[in-house]
Amino acid sequence: MDSLFSHAPQAAGEPERDGGQPPSRVFRLLLAAPREIVYSAFVGDLHLWWPASYTGFGEGTHPFIEDAVVGEEGPDGQLQVWGTVTEEVPGELLVVAWTLAWSADSPTRVRVDFRDADGGTVVVFTHDGWARGTEGAQQYEKYSDWPVILGRFAAFFGQPADAVESE
Repeated sequence: MDSLFSHAPQAAGEPERDGGQPPSRVFRLLLAAPREIVYSAFVGDLHLWWPASYTGFGEGTHPFIEDAVVGEEGPDGQLQVWGTVTEEVPGELLVVAWTLAWSADSPTRVRVDFRDADGGTVVVFTHDGWARGTEGAQQYEKYSDWPVILGRFAAFFGQPADAVESE
């Protein structure tokens, strides 16, 4: 499982490993659908758009967000918890203590905001809450493939995968 999110080339401005906290990773995408539908697809249809290559069990896995748990069920019924929902405003906000392939004692934070926009919904995805020092730098490096994953979400709505913008 150590390879989850760890194989992408590193972006410029990598965090220091000497005690500071890495910067937030922030991505934005505009989807041509009402906010409630976009939110519902993000939460309820995770299994339809999340790339199998970014799961612990691979093909045949079933990613889900249910009962405040973000995780996946493998083809043989195995369960892997990716995180815990810490805040949710249906249709507007989802915040997760993210631990996928990392120590549950040191979660990061994933925040997804859904905002009305002309012609659709703006999704603002923020990953932050890194540990300080070396561990934070390692977390930052590990979770670098969000543009690929969010690109799949954009494609789910018929948008090009490169519609994901970094902020």
